[in-house]
Amino acid sequence: MGMRGLLIVVVLVGLGVFYFHQKHGTPAPGQAEATVSVTASPALTPAPRGQASEHNYMKRAIDRAKDVTEQSRARTQADQNP
Repeated sequence: MGMRGLLIVVVLVGLGVFYFHQKHGTPAPGQAEATVSVTASPALTPAPRGQASEHNYMKRAIDRAKDVTEQSRARTQADQNP
């Protein structure tokens, strides 16, 4: 196991220790307070379709896909009616 193999093992062990420390470490005081405030807030209502936040790219993509599907269905129905 050459120098390159030893370096890979050391990096993997370091990442494992870091992961273990993050998973099993005690939560910071700020994290515990945030959890309490989130659970105490009233139920969130979803944004109306087409009005998702600019940062919520997944919601906007789903809204866009739904709009395109509805347009396609409407166009198909209009073409099938004489």
